Amino acid sequence: MDKTVKTLQEGHAQLSKASGEMNKRLNLVFEEQHQSKRDRDCLDQEINKLINVYHNLKPQKPGQVMEDPYQPDAMLMNKERSLSQYRDGDGMLYSEKEALKQLSEASR
Repeated sequence: MDKTVKTLQEGHAQLSKASGEMNKRLNLVFEEQHQSKRDRDCLDQEINKLINVYHNLKPQKPGQVMEDPYQPDAMLMNKERSLSQYRDGDGMLYSEKEALKQLSEASR
């Protein structure tokens, strides 16, 4: 009977130790999750501040529309504007072609 009591006491001690270790690990996991939630909340606040700053930007002159260079439409419009300076897509500026044309006509 003493052997059984001793075995039970040893088993209880091992279970207590394992339970304590498991609780420590669970607390660490909980703290990591809590910290990552705080980090996400902090990042969300910073992002919201930046969004508010962006939306509060005002044009320099009354009636001036601010163009966002990162908007696909604005990028396309800028590209179309720059391409409209070219003729036939050969890379020469329209004004350069006109100057060459005038030079060739003048040399005749």
